[in-house]
Amino acid sequence: MSQKAAPIKTTAQVTSSSSAYSCSTKKTCGQMASCAEAEFHLSECGNGRLDRNNDGVPCESLCR
Repeated sequence: MSQKAAPIKTTAQVTSSSSAYSCSTKKTCGQMASCAEAEFHLSECGNGRLDRNNDGVPCESLCR
């Protein structure tokens, strides 16, 4: 009766091999330097707060 636990992303250092962004920093749109960074935080870090209207586009002011 062993159960496998689902992998959990931690906020320590989740980074993409093609990205210099880290999930350990920058949690709000005001802290993002670019749309690409906001998209990374939404998709890779799971920061749903960046997409307030749930349309899949983070930080509307950056990603028009």
